[in-house]
Amino acid sequence: MRIERLTVEGFGPFAAEQSIDFAPLDEAGLFLITGRTGSGKSSILDAICFALYGTAPRYDGAQARLRSDHAPVGSPTRVTLEFAVGGERWRVVRSPEYDRPKQRGSGTTREPQSATLERWDGAGWIGVAARPVDVAEHLGPVLQLTREQFLQVILLAQGRFQEFLKAKTDERLGLLRALFGTERFQRFEAEVSERAKALEQQVAAGAAAVRADAARLAALVEEDVPEEPEPSWAASIVERLRTAAAAAEAEAETARTAFEAADRAAADAAAVAERQRRRRAAREALAALEAQRDEVEAARGRIGEAVRVLPLIPAVDAAERAAHERAAAVRARETARAVPGADVPDPLAAVAELDERLGALADRLRDEEELPRLAAAAERAAAARTAAEQALLRVAEEAQTLPDRRAALQERLRAAESAAEGADAAAAELERARAVARAVEAARHAADAAAAAGRGLEAALADEEQAVGRTRALVAARLAGAAGLLAAALTPDDPCPVCGSVDHPAPAERDVATPDDAAVGEAEAAQQAAADRRAAAHAQVAETRAARAAATAAADGATAEAAERAIATAQERLDVARRAAADRGSAARELEALETRAAELDRAGADARTALDARAADSAGAKAAADAAGARVVAARGDAVSISALVTALRSARLALGRGPPAAARHGAGAGADSDARARLAAALAEAGVPDARLAREAALTAADRAALEERVRAWEAARHGATAQLADPGVAGAPEEPADVAGAIEAKAVALQRRDERAEALITARSRVDVAAALAGSITTAVAGTADERARLQVVGPLAEVVRGGGSNALRMRLESYVLAARLEQIVAAANVRLSAMTDGRFTLQHDDTVAYRGARSGLGLEVLDEHTGRPRPVASLSGGETFLASLALALGLAEVVSAEAGGVRLDTLFVDEGFGSLDRRTLDTAMETLDSLRAGGRTVGLISHVEAMQEDIPAGLHVERRADGSSAIRSRIPAVR
Repeated sequence: MRIERLTVEGFGPFAAEQSIDFAPLDEAGLFLITGRTGSGKSSILDAICFALYGTAPRYDGAQARLRSDHAPVGSPTRVTLEFAVGGERWRVVRSPEYDRPKQRGSGTTREPQSATLERWDGAGWIGVAARPVDVAEHLGPVLQLTREQFLQVILLAQGRFQEFLKAKTDERLGLLRALFGTERFQRFEAEVSERAKALEQQVAAGAAAVRADAARLAALVEEDVPEEPEPSWAASIVERLRTAAAAAEAEAETARTAFEAADRAAADAAAVAERQRRRRAAREALAALEAQRDEVEAARGRIGEAVRVLPLIPAVDAAERAAHERAAAVRARETARAVPGADVPDPLAAVAELDERLGALADRLRDEEELPRLAAAAERAAAARTAAEQALLRVAEEAQTLPDRRAALQERLRAAESAAEGADAAAAELERARAVARAVEAARHAADAAAAAGRGLEAALADEEQAVGRTRALVAARLAGAAGLLAAALTPDDPCPVCGSVDHPAPAERDVATPDDAAVGEAEAAQQAAADRRAAAHAQVAETRAARAAATAAADGATAEAAERAIATAQERLDVARRAAADRGSAARELEALETRAAELDRAGADARTALDARAADSAGAKAAADAAGARVVAARGDAVSISALVTALRSARLALGRGPPAAARHGAGAGADSDARARLAAALAEAGVPDARLAREAALTAADRAALEERVRAWEAARHGATAQLADPGVAGAPEEPADVAGAIEAKAVALQRRDERAEALITARSRVDVAAALAGSITTAVAGTADERARLQVVGPLAEVVRGGGSNALRMRLESYVLAARLEQIVAAANVRLSAMTDGRFTLQHDDTVAYRGARSGLGLEVLDEHTGRPRPVASLSGGETFLASLALALGLAEVVSAEAGGVRLDTLFVDEGFGSLDRRTLDTAMETLDSLRAGGRTVGLISHVEAMQEDIPAGLHVERRADGSSAIRSRIPAVR
């Protein structure tokens, strides 16, 4: 990555627009940024970081402080940065959030943050993103470094210069991963772990299935499951169950045979009991029949008497009918004589005249009968005409309301359409209000987290200070008591490790309070742990403050109450617009229905008028028909009440005239028939010897009564014959007198049946258990065989996954990616030591520390310093301020060198250093300058920020930041003339 041009306006101390072209400085390779204290030298680095990441390293995201206090009212605050990465040129323009005067009225308003990103396509700048969130999303893959990583390897700002040197393993891992692109090893680790996990799940699933089947199999025989269920164990259980099934089959056969014998015994007892019952019943029936013998004999006599008088009954019936007919003929002759007019001279002529009059009245009688129907029809026709008139009136009245209703609906539709047009705007406003509410909530949480992180950092700094003091005290005590420790180890005739003499005349006394190496080591470890905690707390503070700044910017200065009110207002507007949209559709549908109804009313009016004309014609015709029929009836009935009454009177007269001659003839015939019937009856009675017809009628029986008596006699005889035949049956007669024990036989059969069923059920259960056990054994065998390959692969992949994750046989507890990056770190340390050794006259060299971290923490990327004066390594935190600066500088340069040499990594073409030069003596400063100057050969550009005058003499190229009379600052380039 190479910085090409930076332009700032209204930013920090720079009120007017300031532009820096880094191309001439790149040619110099090493340049210096100078100026008085507080002039704004570090603000140049703040502007670079702000342009790329939206925050400044010195302000921890407090964007409101980025606007220049000297900027004129209405002027913008803007940073423009042009840079090149991977052969592509980019330009980012970013403005922070700040307050500005309102364009109308008094007071200020909040100007939101903004950002744009452009790419150079060879002919001009092409827009890529136009919102802060989109710019951040597109810049991430381009820069390939997070803000923290950028501040550790490119822009070494105040307070962050030594972070990479003192970073913890996890922090150093993230930076090295981004620089060297080792994600593939992380992916490999994940893939191997996933494969191992999948195999473990498959093997575990198979084992679980085997254990489940084994548990069911063991439950069949009520025994415990072995630790490792094998197919042979399952087969043995199946064999045992088959043996038990064979025994159950033998018992079932024995029980079945016993039941069959008991069943036969019960059947025999029941048969004997049945013969005994039949004999007892026959005897009882025969006794009862003998008791009915007198009644049966009386029935036989009654049947014989009825048969004897049976030939007389027809003559008796004939005489009775002749007597009845003669009496009826007498009554008919008397009735005919009693009718008025029946004594006319010529009845037949009178009947003919009456028939003629009845024929003439037939049509008028039909008219009279039709009068009610015709009147009802006339009434219905009149009602239909009235209904048609009312229907036409209703249609006309509804049609008159249509114009007003149409106008009202059209007005309602226009109002709804006008209100519904704001739905999209209301929805957008609601979404914006909700976004602000979420940002307000996020800002509140971020502020709490930032405060907590600040407290944690203060505590971590205090712990580290205390740990450093303890370590220094222990080291001082250790050095003070070193003579006593050496003297305690002296033995006679052995040379002294200090002077080499074998004589030890006055050895020093050992102070028991002198700490040993273990105590010093523990203190140094505690100091390192405190430093790690401090670094972690510092990173947490930066992260939470950045999150707070981002959330505050997104909240746009709103409060939670204001956000809620905005949401409520926007929701109300949206609800109104939505209701209007719904009413718009309803009004449109109602208007369409109204137009449809108007067309329907037009058709209905025409139909109603046509129907009214038809009903009027029908009503007039029905009334005319009714009036005509009434006139004909009145003319024909004369003085009679009605045509019907007149016809009835004429028919009665004709009937009376027609009854006279037949009644006389019937009387004469009836008298003769009665005399003949009496004579025949008298002859029959005399011949049969029956005194009179009454006794013959009493002795006779109806066919049904005689058949019933005969059936009773036959039934008695048949029952007596059946009872006698039963008693004559040898099986019944030969049945033993002793009652058969049917109940005992049935009870014995029930016991045998229960035993048979129990044995049969036991056999079914035994066979079922054999089937289940055989299936389970087969399943166990299949499962064991089916997971054999997975178990074999797991034995290989499982340990491999453990190793690449830093476990198992991995003694260093290093993950695969850490192992690869450790090699890169060794290269960085080697490159750094070339410069560190020169800058410290060979006293200090960095060492890669791959020892296992405490309590299984991630290890393999540690750093320590070897002090040639003591010959022992020590934590980097124990270096003094100047030593820390030299070590950090050497490490940063070594990191840039190795990263640039790695193909596919991030190329670090520009480096800024803003710390520590004032703490160096002249000799060390010259050495550091020589080291920095050597970077020109690698094509890199290094910018230094310092006010040390000696550096200004040694580095002619640079930027000078100077104060103006109004308090703002300006940037002036110092480019030496080419010689």
